[in-house]
Amino acid sequence: MTTLYVDNIAPNLQSKISAPNLQLPSGSVVQVVQGTTVANIATTSTSFTSTGFSLNITPTSTSSKILIMLNGGGVFLDTTSENTMHTTVYRGATNLANSTYGFTRHSTPGGSWQLTPHSFSFLDSPSTTSATTYTIYYRSTNGNQIQFSNNDRGIVALTLMEIAG
Repeated sequence: MTTLYVDNIAPNLQSKISAPNLQLPSGSVVQVVQGTTVANIATTSTSFTSTGFSLNITPTSTSSKILIMLNGGGVFLDTTSENTMHTTVYRGATNLANSTYGFTRHSTPGGSWQLTPHSFSFLDSPSTTSATTYTIYYRSTNGNQIQFSNNDRGIVALTLMEIAG
């Protein structure tokens, strides 16, 4: 009879076999969830307002991180004053990326609609294995109308990636 001695076994990352206790190397992408919208979502609020655009993800480990990425475009109306659109992301009721974080689009007055492409990423540490909801919020600095998305401005995509901790 032959004996096999092994010092180390590493998972085959190309394998489709999943095991309940499989530990991926830190930084590995565990899962990806994506949603898109072209709905007309508009506000004049100067307080953060939910866009209603959200995604759920259920982390497989409490040590996992969630990489949140938002890309796409909306518009806002410039009339008589400068305007800035602030965009942020909430986990449940918690504002993760306060407007001071810099998710903004600024323009000068002109009385016309200005394109406002969104593009940001944020790395969250939810420390849970429960379903977690991320929702995009936005606000106008001067009360002029802003549109987070608009069906003739293209798709806005929200992507959540679970990263092994």
